[in-house]
Order: sequence, then C-alpha cells, then structure tokens
Amino acid sequence: MKTKAITKWDPPQLKSLLARCARRRILVIGDVGIDRYTIGSVERISPEAPVPIVFVEDEQLKLGLAANVADNIQTLQGRADLVGVVGKDRPAQDFRKLLKKCRISAAHLVQDPSRRTVLKDRVVSDRQQLLRVDYESLHGLDASAERALFAKIKRLIPQSDAIILQDYAKGMVSAHFAHEVFALAKREGKLVAVDPNTKTPLEFYRGAFVLTPNVKEAERLSGISIRDEGSLAQAGLKILKATRAEHVVITRGKDGMAIFTAGAKDIRLIPTYAREVYDVSGAGDTVISVIALVLAAKGSIEEACILGNLAAGVEVGKRGTATVTQDEILLALEFFSQIGI
Repeated sequence: MKTKAITKWDPPQLKSLLARCARRRILVIGDVGIDRYTIGSVERISPEAPVPIVFVEDEQLKLGLAANVADNIQTLQGRADLVGVVGKDRPAQDFRKLLKKCRISAAHLVQDPSRRTVLKDRVVSDRQQLLRVDYESLHGLDASAERALFAKIKRLIPQSDAIILQDYAKGMVSAHFAHEVFALAKREGKLVAVDPNTKTPLEFYRGAFVLTPNVKEAERLSGISIRDEGSLAQAGLKILKATRAEHVVITRGKDGMAIFTAGAKDIRLIPTYAREVYDVSGAGDTVISVIALVLAAKGSIEEACILGNLAAGVEVGKRGTATVTQDEILLALEFFSQIGI
C-alpha cells in the first residue's frame, strides 16, 4: 500500500464539526480508577536504604483510566455515560466524589466487594516522577457483576450516539464481555471505538468500528516491529484484518497518526500538531474521546483524526493526565492553519 500525507484541511468545516460535538452522548465502557499524584521535595537520602526521602507537600486526585476518557468528553461539551466496576473501599468513595465534581454520573457503576478500586499513585518531586504504586485487582468479573454491567449497558446503548470500549486489562474485558458489547451495539446500529490493550487477544475486538493503538501497542498486537513505512503498513493491515474493523488509527507520537481503512488503497498519514511535549500520559484518552465525538457528529475518519491529533498536541503540553477544551482545540487549529500545515 502507498502512503498519502494529509496536510490540507478545511478549518471552517473542522470548526463546525467541533461545535456539533457538543451534547453528543458517548457511552464509555471500561476499567475505571483514580490517578493520585503525591507531590513533594527531596532533600536527603534515607539512612535505611539508598532511596530518596520525599517530604510530601501536596496530593492531587484525578479521574483515571476510562473515567479520564469520560472527563475528556464532558470537558469537550459532550455527555459521557460511564460504565465500570469499583470495589467497596475508600478509593471508591473518593472516585465517586471526583465524578460528582466533574459532573459525571456514578449511577452506572457496579460495585464488586471482591475487587480493589484501581488507584495509581505517582510520587513526584521537582516535576520528576520517582515512583508509581498501583493498587488493583486483575481477576475476571464474577457472573453477577457481569450481569449487572450488561443490564446497564443495554439501557444506555439506545440513547448513545457512539460507544467507547476502553480496555486496560484489569479483568473487565473478557471475550464474552467484548462479544456482548459489540453484539448489542450492532443491534442498535451504534459504532464502537476501541482503545486496545496488548494483553488482550486481537480477536476479542472483532466488531469494533475503529481501534486506536499507539506504535508500541500496534507492534505487540501485530507481532511486527515498526521501523519504517513498510513495517508500519504490515502492522496496521494485520490488525485491520484480524479485527475486521472499518478503521485502525495508529498514533505515532511525534510522527503523528496513520489511518488504515478496510478496502482503501492507501494509508493516510497525519503529521503531529504538538508545539511542546511535557507529559504524554493521557494523550491516548484524549485522542479516542475526540475521535468518537467527531464520528458521532457525522465527521469523516480523517476529520476525526485531525481534531484528535490537535487535541493530543494540547494535552501533552500539560502535566499528568489532563483534559482539553473546545477553545484550546480551536486555538491550536488557528495556530497550525496560520503556519500552513
């Protein structure tokens, strides 16, 4: 396959699409949790072991995993319905408070006392991450929790404009679970955007409309080392064929994005639109949020990826997992339009 660079866009059309994203209702299904940032200063080394002692000065809690996707959608003026599983613990209480603060309903969560609510604690000093501590359960869902999830999903799908399946391999997405989600979506005529995980077999994602792996994920999912445009094409086409998706979008960091479409004769390449890269965590969440919203607003996959790439360029300039507003995307659109990209 040949590659085709997309360097010209229609700013008025993109602005119109972005405006139409408002009030689009997106059903977000996936593993949920909290990103905690423990921030402090390091002045000496522990006498007990050669490790730094962090004097804690601040603690920040943010919505993490699929909840960050829902937060992105809300910030972009869409409406997110979040379906996920939490434990019966203190982090679950904190998680519900964060949802309320971000205007996201907690009504679609399922509580499973046998599981820990996912908590990722990053210890940071002078903008440098020193350590990450993860609290999580990785076993699969029991039958009662899965039934409760499906009951909520069945009620929400008919009201949704699009669906996002966010897989972090924390035990929620099994072959049966994914199959049921895709079957329900197909019955209602709803597209599903999937952020895949390398620990999950590609076959689980059959039924997705679009998948959005990054380069490392694409390499592991396809078993092909991506070194150039030839190996990029091989990896993308292998994922496309294995999942029978309509599109596969490989996010490539500083190299932008590559769009693969079933039956297309070329691979479309979009350059990166980042002015400053500070922290790449959460960029994938921003990308899939924008892509789902734009597709729900009847935009093309190219338009969805251009706006998603612009949004990711804003997000990586922020510290930690972050969200992006429509105004920030519009400013980025204006900036890159003026410099002729």
